Amino acid sequence: MRWDRPVDAERGAPPLDVAVLLLPPVSLGTLGAIVDPFVEANRVGGQRYYAVHLVSADGAPVALPGGGRLSVGGALSSLVRCDALVVASDLHQPGANAADIVSQLKRIARVGAAFCGNRGGAGWLAAAGLLENRRVAVHWEDMTLYRERHPELVLCATLYEIDADRLTASSSQATLDMMLCVIAQQLSPRLADDVARQLGLDRIRPGHEKQAVPATSRISQHPPKLTEALLVMEANLEEPLGSDEIAECVGISRRQLERLFKQNLDILPSRYYQELRLERARQLIVRTQQSIVQIGLSCGFSSGSHFATAYRAHFGITPREDRSRATLTGSQATETRAAGAPPTEPSC
Repeated sequence: MRWDRPVDAERGAPPLDVAVLLLPPVSLGTLGAIVDPFVEANRVGGQRYYAVHLVSADGAPVALPGGGRLSVGGALSSLVRCDALVVASDLHQPGANAADIVSQLKRIARVGAAFCGNRGGAGWLAAAGLLENRRVAVHWEDMTLYRERHPELVLCATLYEIDADRLTASSSQATLDMMLCVIAQQLSPRLADDVARQLGLDRIRPGHEKQAVPATSRISQHPPKLTEALLVMEANLEEPLGSDEIAECVGISRRQLERLFKQNLDILPSRYYQELRLERARQLIVRTQQSIVQIGLSCGFSSGSHFATAYRAHFGITPREDRSRATLTGSQATETRAAGAPPTEPSC
């Protein structure tokens, strides 16, 4: 099955069977971005084009980040076949059952299912080897990690990518646009537009649009020279430039550069630059297993001690403590799911 293949819209035709695999952490917002377009397409079109059902790795209810649990229809292992499998996860966090999940994804691929992954879901598909040599939309924060772990992928800084029977989206909002694009291709652009309006959108963004990276999204209202300076900083995190070098890159004096930062961001360029590098380091600390010293060096700090001191001064916690806390939080979430707390009914 291809995601871009038209659905037989004649009445009485069987609906496309879409399974949604929930792998924590996954929020209701993420689930809604996947399911709501299909539900609305059925309602607005007056026909059951899509049959959507939820599964989890073990068939147990899935814990939600804000509390509560979401019931599912069964375990991934019980899924014999489906037309398409959507892997929904806000963050790729492999646990003790990671090998089994990957094995099940490979099994489903062998029966010819199409696949879709949102931001974290794409990580699971990549781990299963299901995205090799495919265009993959990757969130800008995750780009370095993907380059290291999955050099076999064609990484794209776009909103989403539809590569035949493999779909990937860089964020929850991009997932919503992507599902609407699928509906436009499989049913009709007019129906997709009607569904978009029902969901409060004034347009469906095309997948080739670029993601809003931090500098352009935060300071688009600021002077162009400040925008240029921030882009230079973000492009040079591993080997930081001095303020004089940054000023020279954007064609102004160091004094003018400092004035721009003070007037618009109320901070000195050197301080902003360090905080930018620390924020990037924290992403790597809590989301990868790279050594802490290597992370510090890759974010422009001259030594492990310098990095640890700056990190603690900014975040109030050492890099090692931050990683331990993130690991503990993930373990507690796993234990909570295993404890079998009372489920909540799915809103979809």
